[in-house]
Amino acid sequence: MRRGARRFFLIVAALWWVAAPASGQWTWTPQTGRWINVKHMPKETAELQYEYARSAMLEKDYKKALRETNKFTRWYSDTEYADDNQFLRGEIRLEQGNIREAAKELQKVVTEYPDSELYDKVIEKQYEIGDRLYEKGLKNRGKWWKPFHNRPLKHAIEAYGLVIDNQPFTNAAAEAQYKVGLCQFTRKDYVPAAYDYRRVIEDYPDSEWVKEASYGLAMCYHKASLPADYDQTPSELTMSAIDGFVERFPEDPRVEELKRIRSDMRETIARQRLQTAEYYAKRREFNAARLSYQVVVEQFADTEAAGEAQQWLTANPASETPRFGQAKESS
Repeated sequence: MRRGARRFFLIVAALWWVAAPASGQWTWTPQTGRWINVKHMPKETAELQYEYARSAMLEKDYKKALRETNKFTRWYSDTEYADDNQFLRGEIRLEQGNIREAAKELQKVVTEYPDSELYDKVIEKQYEIGDRLYEKGLKNRGKWWKPFHNRPLKHAIEAYGLVIDNQPFTNAAAEAQYKVGLCQFTRKDYVPAAYDYRRVIEDYPDSEWVKEASYGLAMCYHKASLPADYDQTPSELTMSAIDGFVERFPEDPRVEELKRIRSDMRETIARQRLQTAEYYAKRREFNAARLSYQVVVEQFADTEAAGEAQQWLTANPASETPRFGQAKESS
């Protein structure tokens, strides 16, 4: 009896397994000669499938929406709605908050469908992605501890870079290039930021972003400048950038601020030259010291360092050999 009961159970199970595909999720397709899960079948047309996927996104069922776009790709990739479907995938990722993946999906519209009418919309979305990542990066920097706090800014640079690559030498690219520099500046990467700001000035000289890039360039050099004990090339570059900004935009309200920065840079450079003169004086190389002090007085007359240099020259006239004590005291 037990063996018979077991056989009966197996027969029932087999019949159920065979019958199950005939209803519910499965159906027989003569074209393929096999059972097909209806759940995996698309809608009757490409347009219906696209609209079905979009409706799922609007209902905030993002997993379903992505699944339906995958169906579209599998069954209708060669139809006129293919670029719309790809753009929709970017929108879904954006709604999910997966911003970096959204940028990648949107870029595929450009690379895979170069004749798409959605091109301008892609650029707008890429801007939106860059701006959102930049804002996120700013919020992260306001926290005292945040692992990988610079990562959103790095990804923002990537998003803006897509805009530049997609529309080189346009107004849109000029703004994106400026924002790349802004992200680098916010990351405190002043040398790359200066490079990106220079690209705005040189590659897009008629752009409205030249003024902001010129100001940013001056601030980059200023932030990278060092005390008088170190190389003063960044200070000299700061002064040059400020001179260029003031000459080109004399009415800008930031001019006074930049002039104060320029004055500080001149003082630092003069202080370095003064240290060189003091070094020679300490070594009793008075001719070299006198020449160095004179350079400070003549070239940096508007600085405090020039006053100190003049005091030494007054105390040590050229017709006399300075006493060691005098040189030491003045230094």
